[in-house]
Amino acid sequence: MILGANTNQYNNPQSVNAATVPEDVFFAWLLSRPRGTNIVAAASQEIIKLEAYAGKHAGAKRLHELFCALIEGSQRLELSSASRVPQ
Repeated sequence: MILGANTNQYNNPQSVNAATVPEDVFFAWLLSRPRGTNIVAAASQEIIKLEAYAGKHAGAKRLHELFCALIEGSQRLELSSASRVPQ
């Protein structure tokens, strides 16, 4: 899955604060990926970063869940596409 758009608002760490909703952070992250980014690999890196916080903070836990869901959904989409290939 390749997605991306440059949004300087979300590339600025000062624009994200503790009250930011995890879904907003996730969406901002997703939109800020450069065109051609391997979203699954990038999400996997974010999961690694979040693992230290996911059990200690509800927002980090939710963000971790969103990245996991992105990876799972992408894998299901790949499997679905592969099963439609004529043999």
